Amino acid sequence: MARRAGIRATDIKTTLAALKESGLTPCALDTLPDGGMRWHFVPQKASEEDEIDREIKENEARWSKSS
Repeated sequence: MARRAGIRATDIKTTLAALKESGLTPCALDTLPDGGMRWHFVPQKASEEDEIDREIKENEARWSKSS
């Protein structure tokens, strides 16, 4: 079985410096199962709810109407 490539702190710092030098400012970094990196450049909206929170609010509204 092949070993997964490791990510070193120096790899992240070097990549981050290159991105910033190019005018890009990443918001987050995901490490992938294969050892790769995925950079995110668009921040998640603070007001953005996840699907579960939305469903809970909808159900609470529905339950309060039926009582």
